[in-house]
Amino acid sequence: MRTNASNHAILNNLLDEFVAVVVDKRDFFDIFPEALKNAGFIAQKYNLVVVKPNVCGYYPPQLELIEHALKFFEPLSQRIVIGETNSSLNTPKERFKHQGILNMLNNFDNKIVAMNLMRDEILDVTVPSPNVISHLPIPKLVYNCDLLVNIPRIGTHSNTMLTCALKNLFGLLAERRKYGVYHPLGIEKVLADVAKTVKCDLNVVDANAKVILGLDPLCVDIVACKFVGLDPLQVDHLRLVSNDRNLELEDLVDQLHIIDM
Repeated sequence: MRTNASNHAILNNLLDEFVAVVVDKRDFFDIFPEALKNAGFIAQKYNLVVVKPNVCGYYPPQLELIEHALKFFEPLSQRIVIGETNSSLNTPKERFKHQGILNMLNNFDNKIVAMNLMRDEILDVTVPSPNVISHLPIPKLVYNCDLLVNIPRIGTHSNTMLTCALKNLFGLLAERRKYGVYHPLGIEKVLADVAKTVKCDLNVVDANAKVILGLDPLCVDIVACKFVGLDPLQVDHLRLVSNDRNLELEDLVDQLHIIDM
């Protein structure tokens, strides 16, 4: 099963230096490798890469952002899966087509596929020291991949205030009725439990005119708050995720090193 090794472990060894990189989207495609390096990402060879754009949500990322990430990782990977699960309103197949992802894949060879992850084997994964829920349904590909790339688009949300990297990981849960099943439990607590269970290695955030990169979804979400006029200290799930790491959110906000490129 997938462990928290490689880039995620590197971040955990550098708890005193949290980093997020902010790039102008007009320059992003030319300096993507340099931006990754500044974010602390070390590219390797991969058997399986799972890319999770926000496909079935209200804030899909720009198609070119997904395509550029695929171009970077294609020569490094044996297989790449663009993965999403059903929402209460949409299916991945419909959204892959509507957002142009299926057409985009014609530019690549067949090592890259778009997949409804609910058709994968679903694991009943134990949440360590849960806030509210002890087990979560996680697609096996997500749990066993060598690299998980999280590609959300920043936005506001009526229940969570912020929807960005941590909220996009919620979309990996293999449950179509996510709103009815998880929101009554306290969505901020569920998001924190997802963060304990699903460990992504790279976050590439569509922040409209900017792109935010980072190894840690909590760090990029803190940076994302300023782009939608939110105070990260007021976003409940950010505080819960920070507390689950035995960190004060105020300290993390102060320590976060933002590199503007």
